[in-house]
Amino acid sequence: MARNNRNRKRDLLQLLLVLAAVALFNLISTYWFFRWDLTAEKRYTISPVTVELMKQLDKEVMVKIYLGGDLTVDFQRLSRATREMLDEVGRFSGATFTYEMIDPLKQPQALSDLKDFGLNAVPVFDTEADGRKTQFNIYPYAIFGMGGYQVSVSLLDNLSGRSGVENLNSSMESLEYKVVDAIRRLKTDETPSVAFLEGQSELDELDVYDITEALSQYFQVDRGVLGRDAHSLDNYKVVIVAKPQTAFSEKDKLILDQYIMRGGRVLWLVDAVNVTLDSLRHASETVGLATDINISDMLFRYGVRINPELVQDVQAALIPVNVSQPGEKAQLEPMPWMFNPLLNTNLQHPVTRNVNVVKTEFASSIDTVGENDVTKTILLQTGRFSRRMPVPVFISLAMVSERPVPEAFNQSGIPVAVALEGHFQSLFANRPIPPGVDFSSEELMKNSKATRMIVVADGDVIRNEVRQRHGAQPQAIPLGYDELSHQMFGNKQFVVNAVNYLADDEGWMALRNRSYELRLLNREVLANSLTFWKWFNVSLPLMLLLILGVVLPLRRRYKYGRKG
Repeated sequence: MARNNRNRKRDLLQLLLVLAAVALFNLISTYWFFRWDLTAEKRYTISPVTVELMKQLDKEVMVKIYLGGDLTVDFQRLSRATREMLDEVGRFSGATFTYEMIDPLKQPQALSDLKDFGLNAVPVFDTEADGRKTQFNIYPYAIFGMGGYQVSVSLLDNLSGRSGVENLNSSMESLEYKVVDAIRRLKTDETPSVAFLEGQSELDELDVYDITEALSQYFQVDRGVLGRDAHSLDNYKVVIVAKPQTAFSEKDKLILDQYIMRGGRVLWLVDAVNVTLDSLRHASETVGLATDINISDMLFRYGVRINPELVQDVQAALIPVNVSQPGEKAQLEPMPWMFNPLLNTNLQHPVTRNVNVVKTEFASSIDTVGENDVTKTILLQTGRFSRRMPVPVFISLAMVSERPVPEAFNQSGIPVAVALEGHFQSLFANRPIPPGVDFSSEELMKNSKATRMIVVADGDVIRNEVRQRHGAQPQAIPLGYDELSHQMFGNKQFVVNAVNYLADDEGWMALRNRSYELRLLNREVLANSLTFWKWFNVSLPLMLLLILGVVLPLRRRYKYGRKG
């Protein structure tokens, strides 16, 4: 009897200790919040730059997510991942941060709101577990509101050439970046400035209208000609040199060079060969010649050389070609034009990660040179079957019907765009100061601060098409949209990412490099063994219950029966 009392007191003491430990743990957790992220990719670990941004919020943020309702399993994952991401970032917010899940198909006002933002349904193709092909429309958008302003975000990365599961995986990878990007645009009190350089017959305002509109969501976008003031560019985060066609003066080169030495960033989009599709519309053939805009020595000193040649690629954009016989009515058909390569993107760099192929027009190649303190990263390159064609290049529309010879197209991955980052050497370190600029040799910086630049060997990457109609105002076509194939190439996102990357001082663009390992089920095997796994999942729990229901009573009878 005494022994039973001691056991009873011991059990009671253990129970009280457990209850006290639970109470103490709950008390501590109310003051000290923590959680462990056990995922291999740290999916639920918010980056320090995001935490700092959220802590600085002083106005209420409201997010409307239009991914509610009856969704497929894959899009339920995207919806759940979006909610989890907003929950995570909201924990660090310095102000009220709320969100609402909306099914746009059940709320007419939601569809009206989406229409006001120009957000349309996205057709999605999917394969069911039993192998059936299905198509449905979704609205993968979120609208962030703060302080009376709103910005929209597309939650789906819908890249051509990828499966639906791969697109959803990349969409979840970029969620933190998209949330931070939207909040930064709403929060920014002072808008930084970028400038399009003029004076060397660069692309005009209509040619870059669409990208100007896109960049204006982040920056004040200016245009201007360089004068005598050597510090005239100092207030700009990024300077864009978009397809210059006449030579730079030594004065202008000095101003650009010293802007870079002081930490300025430049996006160069330069043609090395003087030829355009317009020249072929007036004549069936032409010759591509090297163009000299007097910046080869600058770029060489910084670490790259744009080669006076054109690249051809079997992976190419389409152009309209008249296939009718002479004297007959014109009949235009789209045909691939290998002088317009579709460039592959670097999946490991924040500028080009999850960006669609980039359309070019008469692009050249780039070589990296020098052993200076500069990191060089290829951003855009040709596909598997491409070749180089040194100038002078004879070009004829008849080439569109030529079949590529495998022996000729034996090169792959020819670089066309390169990112440079580090400390650059001044072109004028051992040169006299050119006349016409208010600058003394004592001010000259021979080595730069840590800075960046991006060089693209095709000025048309940033140029939008312009539709000219008789008696109507010219209309700019969205950058990257191809009217023949009805595809949206990655030109706009590439340029926006490039400028944001160059202007980024906090490191938030690195969020674009988040990577989740894709663990896919074999749908064919799953479809063939679907019945087996259904019965297995139903019968296994029943078998376990049956075993426990038989084994445990027998064990208890054996154990306590022997004592009796």
